[in-house]
Amino acid sequence: MAAKSVTQDMTQGKPVSLLLKFFFPLLFGMLFQQFYNVVDMAIVGKTLGSENLAAVGATGSVNFLILGFCMGVCNGFAIPVAQKFGAKDYKGMRRFVTNSVWLSVVFAVVMTVAVCLLCRDIMVWMRTPADIIDRAYSYILVIFLGIPVTYLYNLLSGIMRAMGDSKNPLIFLVISSVLNIAFDFIAILVFHLGVTGAALATVLSQLISGLCCLWFMKKRYELLKMEPGDWKLRGSLIGRLCGMGIPMGLQYSICSTHLLPSAVSACRQQ
Repeated sequence: MAAKSVTQDMTQGKPVSLLLKFFFPLLFGMLFQQFYNVVDMAIVGKTLGSENLAAVGATGSVNFLILGFCMGVCNGFAIPVAQKFGAKDYKGMRRFVTNSVWLSVVFAVVMTVAVCLLCRDIMVWMRTPADIIDRAYSYILVIFLGIPVTYLYNLLSGIMRAMGDSKNPLIFLVISSVLNIAFDFIAILVFHLGVTGAALATVLSQLISGLCCLWFMKKRYELLKMEPGDWKLRGSLIGRLCGMGIPMGLQYSICSTHLLPSAVSACRQQ
């Protein structure tokens, strides 16, 4: 089916109707993005007890700090894509898409290595109690090893939204959230993997949502069929993408920094 069946030209039609149709899937998508950690905490608390619940809860603020940066960067990368799509400069749009893919690979690798090396020190700095720190570390390490998966979904869903499609990323995210619940129970109750299993379930469900986006875009987004030269790295595009993505990533992270003092305080009181 042609790309026009899934993309939406936001310059055509009634503005209020267009904005509402775009806004509500975007809003619910942002809420579901936070659903993974909440589900993990609820299921871990129900099946593994209060100490394991405390271990997962102790990672929440650091989790959002790092993964919030990933989400912000990807949303920033989508801005030039949206601008080119709106201007009907589809060649320029494709080149921004490919350069954002290259950048996301670099960001994902660097961040994964860095935070995985530092995450135990961060948990120690937060004064995570000795009786839960190993479990907290096991959980957050797996989550951080899944940073490339976070980039996969958020970059692709950001590109889809940049082209006016906010509905399908939400559908894939809802499916992923439901699968996360099932995977949590399977990992914990069937395979007895504890909090590590809950983290694996989250990463696996996020991977499925990212692969769904990739499959759907390859199937339905005719405008993203690449031409020779589209995958070439271009310094001017890289600079513009970084200028959009990094500040937005920092903005997302800064929004979570107010949680760190309370998280540290809570850990010190345990």
